[in-house]
Amino acid sequence: MISTNASLTTGHRGNPRNWNRFAPTTYWALGAFAYICAVTNRTSFGVAGIEATHRFHIGPTVLSLFTVLQLLVYAFAQLPVGLAIDHFGPRRMITGGAILMALGQLLLATSHSAVPAILGRAIVGLGDAMSFISVLRLTTSWFPARRVPLMTQITGLLGWFGQILSAIPFAALLHLRGWNTAFNSLAIVSLSSAAITLLFLRESPGKNVHLSWPTKKSISENLRAVWSHPAMRLGFWSHWTTPFSASVFTLIWGVPFLVKAEGYTKYAASMFLTIIVIFGALGGLTLAYLTSRHPMHLTKMTYSITAAQALAWSLTLFWPGRIPTTLIVILLITLSAGGPGSLIGFAHARRWIPIERIGTADGFINGAGFLAALVAMFGVGVVLQLQGSYSLNAFKLAFAVQFPIWAIGIVQIARYSRKVGEHEWQGS
Repeated sequence: MISTNASLTTGHRGNPRNWNRFAPTTYWALGAFAYICAVTNRTSFGVAGIEATHRFHIGPTVLSLFTVLQLLVYAFAQLPVGLAIDHFGPRRMITGGAILMALGQLLLATSHSAVPAILGRAIVGLGDAMSFISVLRLTTSWFPARRVPLMTQITGLLGWFGQILSAIPFAALLHLRGWNTAFNSLAIVSLSSAAITLLFLRESPGKNVHLSWPTKKSISENLRAVWSHPAMRLGFWSHWTTPFSASVFTLIWGVPFLVKAEGYTKYAASMFLTIIVIFGALGGLTLAYLTSRHPMHLTKMTYSITAAQALAWSLTLFWPGRIPTTLIVILLITLSAGGPGSLIGFAHARRWIPIERIGTADGFINGAGFLAALVAMFGVGVVLQLQGSYSLNAFKLAFAVQFPIWAIGIVQIARYSRKVGEHEWQGS
């Protein structure tokens, strides 16, 4: 399954001898570029929601299906993608994912009815699912263990840059040149990413990953070993709890809320989204330092981020009348911590789970936040549909669906945090 190049000796993963010292950063950067493109594809529909309602003549419930189905496919694809990474390697997965995203965007660009357009977003979700955890595998393979938390956070930070690309240049292209040009352009970018990955990416130092079809027995053993480990469960619920609120706002409901309920222009609403990106970058660097220096306090960090988000939303929803700009900015700053905070879940897994199973563990964990997001997104859409409007009061009631999701996550984090402690005490 794996052959070792005799001219390179690794000793410890991420500490190879006799190879270019710039190689880890170079190959990680290629993977990170592909991830930036994937996030741009993922978040592009967030600035196109109003245009979609006019193009496809749909209401809020159908509009929510675009992103809900996209994230549903993304979330449920994480586990098979994780298993596939462990057998086929990240290079093939990133390349295939970029091609799928290009096909999905082409379908969305040429559709004039909702059904094929929603299918296009689902295909985008499937391609997107192959990107992030593949880059995490690259990071784990190329860097020493002490640097992996920092590089993981930087990878997530660069993902925010992909959101800037969708919030500003893509949004401008959409408004100036129209639907077809904007989404066809994303398809071209995705195909370029696939070509670059296929031609230049190398998966690990001193190793050539060969195609290895998984057997039923190997899949069963891998799934059972990973799922039963309390560190993976703790990582799963950490990822469930922290990022979904930012996803709800940035991927679909933030722009309609700011434009329809708060009265801002589409341009101003897009600029608001960059607040999440900028402060998410700062939060990522801060958490990179904290997670590497204080690995025993990861759960406390998750609790703090969740509490800040819930408090900010409480102030927003109970504010009488129109929400002041200052409070919106405070809300977006707290939401920005959700993305970097979600990466704490992977830190739990990397402490306990061996590298040959880390793709599967990452698949479980990375799907959690997106499952929570799609539940929240669809819930917001249903509540808005029942009220029959995009009014400020309707949005305030709809956004309240997030609180039960936080409650479930916090309870489960507390439960599996105790189990991980017991696991560590027993020395297993």
